[in-house]
Amino acid sequence: MTEDNLFSLTRSMTKKLHISKFCFFASSDFGCWTLKTILKKYKPELILTLPAKPSGRGLKIELNVIFSLAMQEKLPVLEWTPSNIEAIDLNVFSFGVVAGFGKIIPKEFFAYFKKGILNLHPSLLPKYRGANPIQEPILNGDKKTGASLFLIDEGIDTGPIIAQKEITIPNNETIKNLEMKLGQLAGNLFNENIEQYLSGEITPIPQDNSKATNTKKVSKSDGLLKIKEDFEIWDRKIRAFQEFPTSFLKIKLRNEEKFLKIFEIEKLDEKQLPKEIKRVRIGYFFPLRNELCLRISDSFIKIKELQLQDKRRITSKEFLNGYSVNSIKLI
Repeated sequence: MTEDNLFSLTRSMTKKLHISKFCFFASSDFGCWTLKTILKKYKPELILTLPAKPSGRGLKIELNVIFSLAMQEKLPVLEWTPSNIEAIDLNVFSFGVVAGFGKIIPKEFFAYFKKGILNLHPSLLPKYRGANPIQEPILNGDKKTGASLFLIDEGIDTGPIIAQKEITIPNNETIKNLEMKLGQLAGNLFNENIEQYLSGEITPIPQDNSKATNTKKVSKSDGLLKIKEDFEIWDRKIRAFQEFPTSFLKIKLRNEEKFLKIFEIEKLDEKQLPKEIKRVRIGYFFPLRNELCLRISDSFIKIKELQLQDKRRITSKEFLNGYSVNSIKLI
C-alpha cells in the first residue's frame, strides 16, 4: 500500500468513535497490547509508528508489531518519517495518545492537539520515569507496579496525572508477561477515563517530583551475570532481561571464548546435595542428574534453559549431550 493510499484511508475511514478524533503513537509490544485493548471500545483515526528496522540474522526489513496489527485490523497507519508527517493535517485531531512509541514527541507538535497529547506509561508515576519502567520493578523485586495516564509536557514523563491503576507482581514474573499485563491495564485505563477527561470531569493532578525516580536505557552489558551476585539478583536479571539484552555468562568452551545466554535457573536444595557436590568451588560448573549446574556466591543452581553463542536455545540436558562439564569454564 502506498503512502498516498494510506493517507487517503485516514480521510475515508468510517466514523465509529464515541469520542473525538485521536492519533495513536506506538512502536512496541507494550503499545501493541495497549492498542488491542483500546480497540475493544475506540478506534484511532490514525496510527503513527517508527520505521521498520533490519532484524534477525539476515537483517531483513520487517514491519514492527504496531504496523502489523494496524494492517490486520484495517486501521490507517503511517511510519514516522518527515515526508509522512508533512503530509498529515494534524489539526484534525482533538488529542494524541502515546504508548511505547520509542521517540519523544517534539514540543512544536503539542499545539496541534486541542486536548493535548496523552501518554500511557507502564509505571505508577512519578516512580520509574524514562526508558525502562517495565524491567525496573522486576530488577528491584517490587511487589506492585501499574499504569499511568498523564498529559505530556516538555519533560520526560513529568506531566500531570489523569488516572492510575495498580497490579501486583508475582514472584516469578517475566518481562514478556508483565509487558502484556501492563499493556492491557493501560488500555483499560484509557477506556475507563478518556470520556471523563475530554468532558472536563477529570482535572489532571501534578506529579510530586520529590518522589520521582528515573530509569536508564538498558544496554547489552547490563545482562552480564556476575559470580559475586547472589541467586536473587541472578533470578531477577534473567526474568527482566529475557527479551533484551538477555542475561549471559562469559565462558571458555573447549578453549574458545563464548557467550552463554541463560533463560531460566532454579535454586538447588543444598541439604539434599551429595557431599562431593558441596565441595565444588564458587564459579565452577558441575553435572547433576544430567543437567548443567553452577555454584554462585550464595547458592548451588541448576541452569534449565540456555543458548550458546551462535546456537539455538536448548535445555541444559541437551547441552550436556554435546559438551562435557570439564570443557566449560567461567571467564
